[in-house]
Amino acid sequence: MQRQFKIKINLLMATIVVAGLFSGLAAQTYDEARNFAFNGERAKARSICKQILLEGFNSDVALLMGRTYAWDGLYDSARVVFNEVLVQKPGNMEAYDALSDVEYWSENYDKAVEYCDAAIQNDPKDISFVLKKARILYTSEAYEKAVKVLEDYLLKKPGQEEFIRKLRDYRLDLMKNKIKINYTVDFFDKEYNRDPWQIAALSYSRKTKLGSVIARANYANRFGNKGFQYEIDAYPKFTENSYVYLNYGFSGNSLFPKNRYGLEWYQNLPKAFEASLGMRLLQFSDSYVDIYTATIGKYAGNYWFSLRSYVTPDTTGTSVSGSLHVRRYFSDPENYVGLKMGYGVSPDENRDILDSAQRLDLKKGSVRLDYNHIVNRRLILNAGVEWGSEEIRTDSMAGYYTLDASIAWLF
Repeated sequence: MQRQFKIKINLLMATIVVAGLFSGLAAQTYDEARNFAFNGERAKARSICKQILLEGFNSDVALLMGRTYAWDGLYDSARVVFNEVLVQKPGNMEAYDALSDVEYWSENYDKAVEYCDAAIQNDPKDISFVLKKARILYTSEAYEKAVKVLEDYLLKKPGQEEFIRKLRDYRLDLMKNKIKINYTVDFFDKEYNRDPWQIAALSYSRKTKLGSVIARANYANRFGNKGFQYEIDAYPKFTENSYVYLNYGFSGNSLFPKNRYGLEWYQNLPKAFEASLGMRLLQFSDSYVDIYTATIGKYAGNYWFSLRSYVTPDTTGTSVSGSLHVRRYFSDPENYVGLKMGYGVSPDENRDILDSAQRLDLKKGSVRLDYNHIVNRRLILNAGVEWGSEEIRTDSMAGYYTLDASIAWLF
């Protein structure tokens, strides 16, 4: 009995060892197929996949083989393989993903959307297929449907940063034009001995294939002097995740710089971060000023955080200013409340119109609250209030507060 028991144990151990060896061989062969596939040797990868599938169906192997067909443009063969995966493994999300890619690359956009819908129905929590559906609709120039997909999802689950980004971009293609009017008034403490300052701006923006272009006229009434500045902004896109800000402005009035130039590169980064790096060049009647700027931003749930700095080198020293901006989004990228805290003078703020290089060195601290709301997908309303103190003489500060409002129409 003892001898028979030992024989059985030895046979069992041998079986386990052999099974392990074959299992390791199969895993190694699949890994080899993957390496061939991702190194461009897709015919070799398919040959290995077919050999593995002769031993029995394996969804991972079949999906890899189908992908190689799709990458080589053999879409009919890819469809056969992916549909077989769905027969063997109903509801396989990778198969839905692969089939939607095949139809998208074949420009069969309606069919690609159908596979996205099937995946969403199978797993409503997988947001990647909602974004993919919107992207496919957008590519097929069904802008209104693409916008609606994103809007409907944000109504259910506000604060999804990728949805907010895409909706902001896609909505511009749905309504390529925007007219905006802005009005700002500053009130000062008695120490200033100033009448209120007034600033108004009228702008028109147009979405083009290369990016947005904005033409703007600024009007200022300060120190009893009135004047205009004219600007043009452009935001050419280089990739889906990067674009550039370009600006030029000019004025024949002493309230504004004679010429203003702006250049900044923006880049979306992984994990909902974004960053930028650029400069501003201001020409006054008797001098030029170079200003360097950078930002780092982050979407976190319903919130967006952004930190910006300005550095201005000078022979007498380097001045530094900056701001922290926080927004809390609701069901739409145009519905939010914002808080902004700043130190120093900003060359980009509407209130901080620069009429001389000396103003860049003024000490200043401020806090701003604003509210933005969109009505009927076309009318955007914004209102803000700012409190701050500003240097009027060396080591002498005085307070001010600012009220501003804007209205924009999309069409």
